[in-house]
Amino acid sequence: MSIVDILDEIRKSNVTSTIHREPYAAVSPTRPELSQAGRSILITGGGTGAGYDMARSFIQASASTIIIVGRRSEVLEAARVKLEEEANLTGKDTKIVARPCDVVDIVEVNALWTFLGEQGIFVDVYVNNAAKFTEVKPMIELGFDEVWSQVETNMKSPMYFAERFCKQPGKKQKFILNVTTANIHATQHPAVSVRPAYTLSKFAGTLFFQFLAQDFSHDKVQVVSFHPGVIYNDYWKSLGIDPKHFDDGQLTGSFAVWAASKEAAFLHGRTVWVSWDVEELATGELRKRLDEDFYFLRGTIAGLDAGNLA
Repeated sequence: MSIVDILDEIRKSNVTSTIHREPYAAVSPTRPELSQAGRSILITGGGTGAGYDMARSFIQASASTIIIVGRRSEVLEAARVKLEEEANLTGKDTKIVARPCDVVDIVEVNALWTFLGEQGIFVDVYVNNAAKFTEVKPMIELGFDEVWSQVETNMKSPMYFAERFCKQPGKKQKFILNVTTANIHATQHPAVSVRPAYTLSKFAGTLFFQFLAQDFSHDKVQVVSFHPGVIYNDYWKSLGIDPKHFDDGQLTGSFAVWAASKEAAFLHGRTVWVSWDVEELATGELRKRLDEDFYFLRGTIAGLDAGNLA
């Protein structure tokens, strides 16, 4: 099976009758109902890829401040300049803050939150987008240290960020967006099974956010996990793959803005794909199942409901 065949296959889904590859009206960041005016958005891994795409969409939604976080200062600075240009071109007064930070270094993470506090920035939306995966190898061959490094990035770091985020003073509603991966429910796919450490660590991180959501009502801290789609980047470009085989990064960004709105409250604690039609999810049989089946679109042991067959 060619790479193109794999890409086309892993994008397939029948959850909603309409599967999107580009932004559409219901998730448009310019909809007044999805306005992020007055809000500050923190995006880890915000300098490139899906993180950058989400930052662009939050600008379109009139966010007050966007903080992009990553390890490479030069990448962040380049992204900051481009995002500020976009804000100016679209008539938005969004402030862009680029803050270098190794998300697994607790000292650096604490320094980030101290900086935000000193600047008087209350983070309204935390986007967990930073991730790590390594070469194709079984976990035993990768070794404990390498596998654990992925767990630290994909689960431990988001847990600490979420703690700092949730413990901010005040009673304003907060929103957590967890960028996960379809790998966690496609573990036997040949393109997925070759990277078990990545899937393990992302599943652990997603379960953390699922359980965190059980500790808060959605009107306090709304938590939504989502698979961002298959996004074109420099890696795919280096392989000579045509961009037509990928999802539009602005779909990811637009969906993120929608997920950080009250309209997405019915998905609190669940995992979805950005390509699924949100109007179909919110209505009809899918909504009925979401309302009645606690385990639907949540991580669990397939086939069991407590000690009984599901």
